[in-house]
Amino acid sequence: MPPSSIAANPRRAAQGREKWATFFGTLDSPNVRLLAGGLLIPNLISLATMASLVDIGLPPRTIAIALYASIAILARRIPFMLTVALFLAVLTFDIVQTLSLMFGIGLSDLMAAVDHARRINFFASPLYFALIVTLVMTTGLSLACLRPRAMLMNANIPVLFFLAQAFGVMDYVSNASPHYHFGSTMARNEPIQSAAEVSGFRQAAGADGNNVVLVIVESLGYLKDQNARTRIAEPLYDQSLTRDYTITSGKTVYFGSTTSGEMRELCNTRTFYTEYVQNDTNTCLPDLLAARGYSNIAVHGFAGGMFEREQWYPTIGFDQELFRDELVKTTRRVCGSAFAGACDADLAPVISAASREAGKQGKPRFIYWLTLNTHIPVAPGQALTDFHCETDGGVFSRPKVCRMAELWHDVFAVVAKIARDPAVAPADILVVGDHAPPFWSRHDRAQFEPGQVAWYRLQPRRAFPLPMRDARNQQRASTDDADSSRSAQ
Repeated sequence: MPPSSIAANPRRAAQGREKWATFFGTLDSPNVRLLAGGLLIPNLISLATMASLVDIGLPPRTIAIALYASIAILARRIPFMLTVALFLAVLTFDIVQTLSLMFGIGLSDLMAAVDHARRINFFASPLYFALIVTLVMTTGLSLACLRPRAMLMNANIPVLFFLAQAFGVMDYVSNASPHYHFGSTMARNEPIQSAAEVSGFRQAAGADGNNVVLVIVESLGYLKDQNARTRIAEPLYDQSLTRDYTITSGKTVYFGSTTSGEMRELCNTRTFYTEYVQNDTNTCLPDLLAARGYSNIAVHGFAGGMFEREQWYPTIGFDQELFRDELVKTTRRVCGSAFAGACDADLAPVISAASREAGKQGKPRFIYWLTLNTHIPVAPGQALTDFHCETDGGVFSRPKVCRMAELWHDVFAVVAKIARDPAVAPADILVVGDHAPPFWSRHDRAQFEPGQVAWYRLQPRRAFPLPMRDARNQQRASTDDADSSRSAQ
């Protein structure tokens, strides 16, 4: 090797080290630390969604964005431990606000959910695990950037202020959606409207002594595509069922989460369940049917302690409750990830057996079933139905929506079975969603009409068909559409 080449190599190496030192020195500059700790890192997930790097659609976080930037500015002049305390307080606000808007949960619901979070296996869901790890890492990195107060004193505050304002506006414009307008707190001035009322089910329940079945389906929103709705409800329109039942369907408005859906359909109220059961006026459907001599059975595949259902179900009139532990002893199969419990698809024999046993008393039965397995996040590969979701989602457009639809189809198959079973039939039956699915993906949420849930009513042909209440006189948005006005002949 020529002497000139030997001499040049150390020079090039030194130049390379100098460039890297300059690069890392720039990263460690006051302005970069301030922007990273006050804007970029705390809002990393929102930035990634806006850049279409991940398919997660968060609600607007405008206030949180401004607060993180404000803490970064304050961090220059306050003790670091105070910075940590303020940052964690804003992080808590950010999480609470995001979850409240995502899942339609009011403050009372959210506090109850936090209290019962120990029953949920968050780490069983890859998405929830990734979100938790991301939050921990971004919090640590943000605080590390904001620690050197002396260095931050030399940062350019107007730049952070301007960029935070611009990003806040972009975040609001990009993420504002009508799907976030149906939380329980939004319902305070809205008239109560339930599928039980709109469909005529509540008026017919118990009127002729038939058994009564109410099924509230987890996350059964109202799909915009009529073909998708038809595919899900296929089991209800089988000729062996339509021979004995008239099937009608439609949609109604919802507010809040699952317990709000339960109170809407069971008790015809928007009052939070803990408040309502303290002043129970015996107006809930189980109490009304008990007064007519009915035996009332409640079935739910998750733990009875979740949202104190094992306590307030008896308060509103249920004689018997079947929850996860007892159901799994019979079915010997567990479904779900974060919300692991009994498999909805396995419950037809259990429901029929409970009805048959209660029928030995010579009383008609009211059976209430709150389904479980379509709770977000949905565990893949557990449905008995196969819509070939692994490709493009088929008629459902989106694979995650398709996988949820498979589980909904399983529920409708169970409803069709018990509707034909002599232990239950003939029965007045209503199937209705509690709320729309709170998908993390904005593209998945876009498949559903905002603020609407689907309902299906099965009315025995041998009973005198009571007219369906005209919802157009109440609210145009909840009336039957073209597909819901059809009756199976």
